[in-house]
Amino acid sequence: MLGKRLLYLRNKRELTQEELAKIFCMSRSTYAQYEVDRRKPDYDTLQRIADYFKVSTDFLLGHTVDSVMEECTFPSRLKMIRELNGISLKQLAENLNVSQTDISQFETGGKYPDPPALSVLADSLNCSVDYLLGRITDPRPYLLESQHGYNTLAAHSSDDPMEDLPEEARKSLEEFKEFILRKYRKGE
Repeated sequence: MLGKRLLYLRNKRELTQEELAKIFCMSRSTYAQYEVDRRKPDYDTLQRIADYFKVSTDFLLGHTVDSVMEECTFPSRLKMIRELNGISLKQLAENLNVSQTDISQFETGGKYPDPPALSVLADSLNCSVDYLLGRITDPRPYLLESQHGYNTLAAHSSDDPMEDLPEEARKSLEEFKEFILRKYRKGE
C-alpha cells in the first residue's frame, strides 16, 4: 500500500524518483524500493515523507483514504477557536491590549505572539496553549465549556475543592484519608 501511495503522490507533484530521493536525502534506488514495496522506511523517514507531501502517516500506510491532514497550525487554530467562541477580532484585540491588525496577523501567520501574550490569548479563548500550538488535537474540553454555559473558574468559586463535592463524596474522602493514616501509622 505504501508504494502505491508514494507513486500517487509523486505523480501528483510531477516529480521524478531522483528528485524525491534528493529531497529525502537518500539514494534513488532506496526510494524506488519504497515505491515497489520491497523496502519499508523507518519511522523518521516515513514522517519526513508525510510532512513533505502534507499527508498523514495513516494515509501513507493505507489506514485511511483521506490524504488531507487536519489543519493544526497555530494561525488556523486561533481563528477557528475564536470564531467558535463567537469572539470578534476587535474583542480579542481588546482582551490582549493589542491592535486588531496584530490579531489578524496572528491568524494569517504573519506574526506570532510572545509567550506571555500566548498564555493570555489561550485564557481569553477558553482553551490551552497546547491546543493553540497543535500539541493536542481534541478541542472539545475547551470549546464545550462556553457552549454548556459554565466556566471552570466560576465552577470553583472557593479555594476549597471539597466545598463543591456532594456530602457523600466528602464523607468517602474522609474515610479514605483515615484508612491511609491508620495504615501508615502502623508501620512506624
